[in-house]
Amino acid sequence: MKVEIIEKKVETILRPTGINLAPYVVNPYQGCAFSCLFCYAQFSKAAQKEERKWGEYVKVKVNGLEILEKELNINTPDRVLIGSTTEPFQPVEKQYGITRGIIRVLNQRKIKYVIMSRSMLLEEFIEELDKKLCDSVYFTVDAMPESIKRKLQPYVVSSEASISLVNQLNAKGINAIAYFCPVMPFLYNSLRDLKCLNPGVKAEFEIVNFQMAGMKKLIGTIEQISPETAKNYRKMCRDQLFYENVMKDIKNDIRRISKERDDDVIIHTHVYAEYFKNIY
Repeated sequence: MKVEIIEKKVETILRPTGINLAPYVVNPYQGCAFSCLFCYAQFSKAAQKEERKWGEYVKVKVNGLEILEKELNINTPDRVLIGSTTEPFQPVEKQYGITRGIIRVLNQRKIKYVIMSRSMLLEEFIEELDKKLCDSVYFTVDAMPESIKRKLQPYVVSSEASISLVNQLNAKGINAIAYFCPVMPFLYNSLRDLKCLNPGVKAEFEIVNFQMAGMKKLIGTIEQISPETAKNYRKMCRDQLFYENVMKDIKNDIRRISKERDDDVIIHTHVYAEYFKNIY
């Protein structure tokens, strides 16, 4: 799929965020070329105003670094999140380098930062990350089999590559968390990948949000892969007891594998009929 690249000037780039990883977030781009079907960002107010479909455009905040410098002169937060509604290391970063510039600005100003990413391009930035300032990297591990991934997130790398990068980051002294997301019950088992993490590397799991705005479309796509799974998902959306029992079983399975590694993991689930609260 061809992605339209649009250069855009912004008036602000440092924004307050409800995600508890940091008080402020910087999104170097708007939109995302990875086009994951389950991405919550496609339902944001900005994305909903777009005529183009999610995944078909990326807006580059070409004056973002200049604006960031000005805003940091007025407001200096103790921590900044890089990437909440966009992938900061998507392919366009190779051309524009906005994310690299943001990291350098934060390093120079001694401001701590947290990174959220699912892109292997991050590997080229390891030497840019200041071990004292890069508080953590939440790196998404996509454990889907290739046959499923082609339908739901066609441009994301294998779980083996993701696990390898998490291990590499930690070996370099960067606090990288393997973020297994989304865990999709009945469809595939992501627990085998947990065993591939190096000892001491942290892991977190997030179960797919059955209340997200695009769940009907997601279930329709899953029906092409596994009609039985789609049937179970529809039941989870309407049957609270069934939903809670499935969640309980998933948590027990994850904790069992975690104990085999002699490690604790964090599991993010969604209360039935409630939306995700962005608590990490």
